[in-house]
Amino acid sequence: MKKNLSVFRTGCCMLMLLLCNVFTLSAAEELYAQHYNVTLSLRNATVKEAVDAVTRQTGIAFSYESSVGVMPLGNVEIRVDGGAVDAVLGPLLQNPPPQSDSGRRLTVRGRITAGAGESIVGATVMVKGTQTGVSSDVEGNYEIVVPGPGSVLVFNYLGYQPQEIAVGNRTQIDVRLAEDNNVLDDVVVIGYGTQSRRTLTSAVSKVSGADLEGVPVNSIGDALKGKVPGVRVSTANNQPGSDPVFLIRGGSSINQSNAPIIIVDGVRREMTGLNTNDIESIEILKDAASAGIYGASASNGVILVTTKKGNRAKGPQITFEAQAAWTSPATKFDLMDARDYVVTMRRALNDCPGYTYGQQVLTGANSAGIGNGDSSIWTTRYLQEGESVPRGWSSVVDPVDPSKIIVFQDNDQQSQWFDDSYWMQYYLGVNGGSDKVTYAASASYMKDGGIGINTDFSRFTFHGNTSFKITKSLTAGTTFDYSETSGNEIPSSGIGNYWTILGRGMFMPATHRDYLEDGQPGQGTNSTTISAAWFDRYYTNNYVTRRSTANFNLKWDIVDGLSAFAQIANHNSYKNSYQYLAGNAISQTRQTYEGWSQTNRLSFQAHVDYNKSFGDHNLSAMAGYDFLKRKINGMSMTVQGAESDKTPTLGAGTTPTAWTDTQTPWCQISYFGRLNYNYKEKYMLGFTMRADGSSLFAKDNRWGYFPAVSAGWVVSEEKFWNVEKFNQLKLRLSYGLTGNNNVDYYDTLGAYSVTGIYAGSGATLASTLPNLGLTWEKTKQFDIGLDMAFFNNRLRVAADYYSKKSEDLLFDVSLPDTSGYGSAMQNVGSIRFYGLEFEISSVNVSTKNFSWTTDFTYSFNANKVLSLPDEYYYKDIDGKDAWRIGGYTMSESGYRFGGTAVGEPLGRIYGYKTSHIIESEAQADAVLYDSNSHGYRRSDGLSIAGRKDVGDYEWKNRAGSALTADGREQINGEDMFLLGNVVPHSTGGMNNTFKFKNLTLSVYLDYALGHSIYNYQYTRCFQTSMGNCNWNLVYDALNTWQKPGDDTKFARLTPNDADGGNRNYSRISNINVQKADYLCLRDVTLSYDLPLRWIRKVGLGRLTVSVSGNTLCYWTGVKGISPESASVGSSTGMYSVTSSSATSFNNYPPTRKVLFGLKATF
Repeated sequence: MKKNLSVFRTGCCMLMLLLCNVFTLSAAEELYAQHYNVTLSLRNATVKEAVDAVTRQTGIAFSYESSVGVMPLGNVEIRVDGGAVDAVLGPLLQNPPPQSDSGRRLTVRGRITAGAGESIVGATVMVKGTQTGVSSDVEGNYEIVVPGPGSVLVFNYLGYQPQEIAVGNRTQIDVRLAEDNNVLDDVVVIGYGTQSRRTLTSAVSKVSGADLEGVPVNSIGDALKGKVPGVRVSTANNQPGSDPVFLIRGGSSINQSNAPIIIVDGVRREMTGLNTNDIESIEILKDAASAGIYGASASNGVILVTTKKGNRAKGPQITFEAQAAWTSPATKFDLMDARDYVVTMRRALNDCPGYTYGQQVLTGANSAGIGNGDSSIWTTRYLQEGESVPRGWSSVVDPVDPSKIIVFQDNDQQSQWFDDSYWMQYYLGVNGGSDKVTYAASASYMKDGGIGINTDFSRFTFHGNTSFKITKSLTAGTTFDYSETSGNEIPSSGIGNYWTILGRGMFMPATHRDYLEDGQPGQGTNSTTISAAWFDRYYTNNYVTRRSTANFNLKWDIVDGLSAFAQIANHNSYKNSYQYLAGNAISQTRQTYEGWSQTNRLSFQAHVDYNKSFGDHNLSAMAGYDFLKRKINGMSMTVQGAESDKTPTLGAGTTPTAWTDTQTPWCQISYFGRLNYNYKEKYMLGFTMRADGSSLFAKDNRWGYFPAVSAGWVVSEEKFWNVEKFNQLKLRLSYGLTGNNNVDYYDTLGAYSVTGIYAGSGATLASTLPNLGLTWEKTKQFDIGLDMAFFNNRLRVAADYYSKKSEDLLFDVSLPDTSGYGSAMQNVGSIRFYGLEFEISSVNVSTKNFSWTTDFTYSFNANKVLSLPDEYYYKDIDGKDAWRIGGYTMSESGYRFGGTAVGEPLGRIYGYKTSHIIESEAQADAVLYDSNSHGYRRSDGLSIAGRKDVGDYEWKNRAGSALTADGREQINGEDMFLLGNVVPHSTGGMNNTFKFKNLTLSVYLDYALGHSIYNYQYTRCFQTSMGNCNWNLVYDALNTWQKPGDDTKFARLTPNDADGGNRNYSRISNINVQKADYLCLRDVTLSYDLPLRWIRKVGLGRLTVSVSGNTLCYWTGVKGISPESASVGSSTGMYSVTSSSATSFNNYPPTRKVLFGLKATF
């Protein structure tokens, strides 16, 4: 007891001495001359708590060591009315500590382990009610000094249940933390704040950063495929560095963008340039109650990315990770090698007497012809008498003339475009902090060699996040991100496009001569069909993008329960692009392009938060202001005419052929608020409101208002709930309004275009009609959800049903000729999206040494058009009102179908449907006239339009379609049938994780169901077109119809089916519209944590080695291309029907990775 009093008095003396040192003598005199009114009544107070209470009532600031602040004072009673400072401090400093030894400081040690007994590195140990804390070391050990036996220690670690343990007189406390299976206690990030999932009343999905660490992807979006219910992540462009496209609950629009907004640490930007290891969590706000706080931008959902912050309980923790991978194409067309192509093609050519593409191709200078010489681009020719097969060449007996030998080169074009490559990534991060400062910083480098020729990609990232405790109530934070991405890629425009370069180039037959005798690359079939060697030698297309984000924020804890937050941030993205086509045998124009574009977003946010509990009643409120200013600048120029490839610059060109410049500023001001109430965390109500003012709209329509309301009920907290094994049930309801302001900058205010020179002066012409009445697209959304847990939270299920209706859709409506304009954007039309979502997590097995967990997601989405502009109005054949854009009209019945129509879904694919394969000439004579058929028959060698031959398809005829001139049924462009939809109705994924001691195996699969792909590229490999049949074949061509009785789905093989045959494969049909359902083995990872006894001597806390595979294989009916490529890579084209041979379709395959990794924590 005497020792305890001595310590106490020493602390009081230190407090007084430090108080005296704060002020000069004159200041002290002034201080003691003042009089104060102080009333305090504290129970079991520490020095810090008592002094802070005095400061609040007197304004006097005190300074003292942190070790003094945690000393106990016991009960404090002070009542001073108009007294001097010594009258205030006297009772405080004379107050004795509580009796017994409760003020005795103790040093507590121990070890923290997990359920199976393994050490937990970096667990947090805090003294409850203070900011004193430490973290466990490499062996799970900790050591902490506590104020006394009355202290309580709080143990925390991500993914485990926290524990509170009273110290008492113990100096050794070992703790075993149990895994946290209670999803209701999880904390999720919401708009401008966080909230416990227990009190959450809206639809928010969360992906933990721990699930993303080390995933070998170039874009974070690729790591989310199938993991979030209600979110489809598709990759239409698989080139390294390309971002996937997100579609949340089907989107919200028909013609405008369906892309969600992405917000990283409160800043609107792209995901590109972020490293998965820097991510703390990703939350997806899906319904109006969660996304509505972002108002006019939230109809397509919101993705919130939170980066890692420092941990005040950690000393510096350093993480290093190295990964290296072998990469290869995950999908390929099954193209014939040179020998099989020559044999198959020559037989087919010889089987067509009198055919335009018959004998002359057999004997000419073509890919399967024998008329090629040393300077030809094709290598097939006869082996001369006495000649040996040239070294490196192949040979085959001519199937047309078995007495001759054909020699040729075998140059697999597809493998030259796409081949094995490499991928590597290095990451270094540091995390730590104290009670005053926390920090997290990292740097990383990633290099993807690219499986495609000249398609490499690299990325540097730098990330820093720091928080400073300025005063007790004021905290400052800063975040800085910088990234530089650069690469070479196949161009989509300018010097070429996907189709003319890749779509044609890799389908040249393998008999192509890649290099001439002088070492120069050989030409392709023509100027728009080039080889990989030609592309590598003459084409340059590269870019560099630099992104930087800086923000500064302040948080002020005003009083208990009331705080204010403000943040100013700037995000800048700058991209420079360059193209050059070197002089070559086809063209000497030397086209050169260079352009730059810059997007800058300056934002400011401020909000006040209030959280208070009144007994069992809990209230939280927030009100704020948001300012966002965006400016897009850009400039580009294309020239040609340079004299030499030695100066591949704009300045060397003599003739400008195109130039553009862009300046598009935009500003939005917003006010928002949120009110949440709950009673006993059992009954919950929520309300959000946002008002947005946008410069994209005219003055009278500038403001939009977006309210949302939600409610929740934890049924399992009711007294009547006594359902065995069903331990949690929560019901959620929400309804609200959001907007989509993705309109063009000039749609409201109009635009002018420069038309050139008129009468010697510059001419400007009005090009876009202003529409001052234009406003946002609006979406009303209803959501009902259930959160359930069974078997003591070992099985968790979340289910949601949603229905959302988008109104005031933006359409480009045609105008009368007298207006002087072709069309103008107007708010007309509406559509409904609806669906179901399920998320299931289970702990299947959990023992001391072994555990098995499963996570499964499923999403179903559908849509229906509700209204369209009146210019598309008509009466259907039943006399009912109807609206339809595009589609087909039956000439005889007048029935209309297809296109975009009221009462029907988006994204439908229509085409011809096969009836059967014609088995005899008598059947061929009896079939319907086909308006697309050239009418070639092998029996007579003639081409008579409309007729068919044995082995051709007979197509199904649609009742009411057009008749021939003499009144007979026929097959024409009206005989279309529904073949599929471009967007899957169901998506999801499943992950199984097995842990045995230090060994972990994770297997993840994702899937999509219900969509189809118009894979015209596939059936082009049956057409053998491109001039004189210079197009490769797929091996499925060997299964085409040969003779009556053949059981096959493929019609006969006709050389150049498109230009001379009967177009069996040259039209959209059920042969090339392929069901794209797929199951992808997306990720398999086997990792091993080396035992601590092996690594602790070198200062390591954890060392993990791993081997993994990414995008290993697809199980699908799609041939040659990725089943994920159902639409173009644009948020506005998700429901478009796009051919795989369209200029916008990128046939770059997905990348398969086999990866080795090492991760060390110091």
